Formats: sequence, structure tokens, C-alpha cells
Amino acid sequence: MGCRCIMQNNYDNPVMYGGFFARLSAYIIDSIIVWVGLLFIRIPLHFLFSQIDGNILFHYTLKDIVLYVCGVSYFVLMTYCTGTTLGKRVMNLQVVNANGGKLSLFNIIYRETIGRFLSGFCMGIGYVLVGVDREKRGIQDMLGDTRVIYRNSYMKNPIR
Repeated sequence: MGCRCIMQNNYDNPVMYGGFFARLSAYIIDSIIVWVGLLFIRIPLHFLFSQIDGNILFHYTLKDIVLYVCGVSYFVLMTYCTGTTLGKRVMNLQVVNANGGKLSLFNIIYRETIGRFLSGFCMGIGYVLVGVDREKRGIQDMLGDTRVIYRNSYMKNPIR
């Protein structure tokens, strides 16, 4: 599924970067998981915050902020602990740093919040870059200096 771009690392071993359609499929799977998870959080929050009226930040209520933080927490914690989310695991993808190693918590938070915001800011052009960049990076990957690769290629051939 999706385009597999094969690049060479310093040891002339192929490393395959996750292409646009594989990453899109993983994101759709993750979005469904987050939506179901947030459904169980949204119902109690509705009753808890029904008495609180007013916006806290721009036009967002406290309920909106809590739901956003919970949704982002899925991506941050899964990526930090395992290097992948459930959707990426289904698609056999993994997020690594530019050297092929584990990401720092700061890089993951930066990638999943500011990076994703900027990628989607102008009609999703940051995500479209995944389809045209030779290392299959979106804006969130460029800012965080990350790569999304196929897990099997990383296991055999670490990026150096």
C-alpha cells in the first residue's frame, strides 16, 4: 500500500521510507481509535462541564482543550513508548530520528503538536509533501528531524 521509496544509507543498505498512502492509512486507523477513545471521555466531560460556560482560549472551552490534550496524548505516548502508533503498527511503520534512533519526548511533542498544526495549516500542503519529498517527509517530519520508515527495513538496516 502506498509508494515505498528506497534510499541508501551510508552503508549502502536500503532503507524504505513510509509513503503517502501508507501513512494516510495509518492516520485513518489512529483517528478511528482516538475517536472511539474520546467518545468515552466526551460523555462524562459533557456532564462535568455543562455548568461551566464561556471560552478560555479564543473560542475553545475547557472541554475542547481537555479533549485535544487527550487526543494528542495518544500520539505522543504511543510514539514515545513504542516508536509507533497502533495505526502505524498495522501498516508496519515506525517513527525514528534522522539517525534511525529513538526520538526524545520533546521532539515527539513538537512533531505531534506544532508540526501537525503547520502541516495542516494551509490546505494540508505539509502532508502533501510526503508524496513528493525524496525521504517522504512532511513538514512535521522536517521540523522534528524525523523519518517514518518501514519497520523491517529499520530492523535490518539502521539509518546512520
